[in-house]
Amino acid sequence: MALDQTGPDYPYEKNMGFFDHIDELRKRLVRISLMILVVMIAGFFYVPYIFENIILAPYKPNFWGYKFFCKMGRYFTGTDITCWNPPALDMQSQQIQGQFVAAFKISFILSIVVTFPYIVNQIWLFIKPALSAKEINKTRRSLGVVSLLFFAGVLFSYYFLVPIASNFLLSYSLSNKIRNVITITSVTGFVTFMSLATGLVFEMPVLIFILARLGMITSSALIKRWRIALVVIFIIAAVATPSPDIFSQFLLAFPLILLYILSIFIARRVESRKAVEELVGEE
Repeated sequence: MALDQTGPDYPYEKNMGFFDHIDELRKRLVRISLMILVVMIAGFFYVPYIFENIILAPYKPNFWGYKFFCKMGRYFTGTDITCWNPPALDMQSQQIQGQFVAAFKISFILSIVVTFPYIVNQIWLFIKPALSAKEINKTRRSLGVVSLLFFAGVLFSYYFLVPIASNFLLSYSLSNKIRNVITITSVTGFVTFMSLATGLVFEMPVLIFILARLGMITSSALIKRWRIALVVIFIIAAVATPSPDIFSQFLLAFPLILLYILSIFIARRVESRKAVEELVGEE
């Protein structure tokens, strides 16, 4: 839908050419970049606290995720089979700029997570003039769902995926002659990027909703192509996880499979609503 379309159904009048659209997009991107920069600079001063109490938390025995797995194991099996203690983490920095780069990485990822609702809002303000009044009302209500899914993905990864993957990877031993000495950039990258990537891939239902509304995908097509989707999910998991091991990839792929199943129901619901709207329009 063109941004310069007006009428009773399209409340925003913007007689803009192609380069005007590009300039509007540039303004939104500049605002997003400035907000990320401000939060990143502010967060940089708290990086030592964040590193000790957030980044390293999944590697401490009293981490909430370990307590949860222990309680669930005792509840379902009556044993301590899932009461894990993370292996000792022996870290080092192998580069002169290693600790500074790690601090920069932490503050940058933190700024993206914190400003995500603002980023979504700026994207919404850019596409809003192209929507009808009915589409604006429906889309505005879904903005909170976008942020909710993102933060759910971040928390799911941080409290469940990171401790499970860390416990497995640090416990695995190719030989007792090899000692794990982990670089600080490896630890920060594993925790931050896995959490961020999981938050982004949790947006799958939103993407399916948009494609279904546009008529570009159907629930029957999603069901028919589930084998292809399964391969794509594992490819996404392989790209998103910072470590190449199949265990971490499966941990991320499993919730994506559940989200894919949820997306099928979402697409089916969208189709039902569109059918009702078309029926009412004909009357």
